[in-house]
Amino acid sequence: MIDTKKCLVVAFLLAVVLYLPTQAQEVKMTKRKITEVVTAKLPEDFRPMTDQELASKYFTYKKPTAMFTDNYLKVDFGVNENDTEFEYKDLALVKGFYKSSLLRMFTRVQMIKEDMITINKKQYARFEFISEVEPEKYDVKQLPTLRTYSYILYTIENDKAIIINFSCPASLQKKWQPVAHEIMESVKL
Repeated sequence: MIDTKKCLVVAFLLAVVLYLPTQAQEVKMTKRKITEVVTAKLPEDFRPMTDQELASKYFTYKKPTAMFTDNYLKVDFGVNENDTEFEYKDLALVKGFYKSSLLRMFTRVQMIKEDMITINKKQYARFEFISEVEPEKYDVKQLPTLRTYSYILYTIENDKAIIINFSCPASLQKKWQPVAHEIMESVKL
């Protein structure tokens, strides 16, 4: 006959042993050249997304300049460069346009930080937030609300708007938020 108490104790200990390594491990970072103008520290296991992965995860008409992901395709880091008529001195003004655009993209946005920040002698508009996207009211699949943690930097360099973003499911925010900060604080143009 199986001893239920012993089985529960063994199951609990196994769960603790399996859980601890994922929580105790530090994310190892390495400096990388992301684009011709952007370098940053990224987790060592981040790799460029394939075109197929990019198409299945992001619905965009223009391919990002660079997009990296973890081995589970849950945590992403990307850079986009777009031509702009604005100049670097206009960045504080342009920040309002970026915010308006973000708010239209999602059902709800809970801002964590929204400000201007200087990183490696370069000024950026910063948005750190939790977004929610609710499925369409008449969606046959009845998908759950999608919640995402995002950290985005915007700047202007040589007639280009540079958008640097980090995102992961909101359920992983506690683990990845410090990593996102480390990545963004290492960005250099």
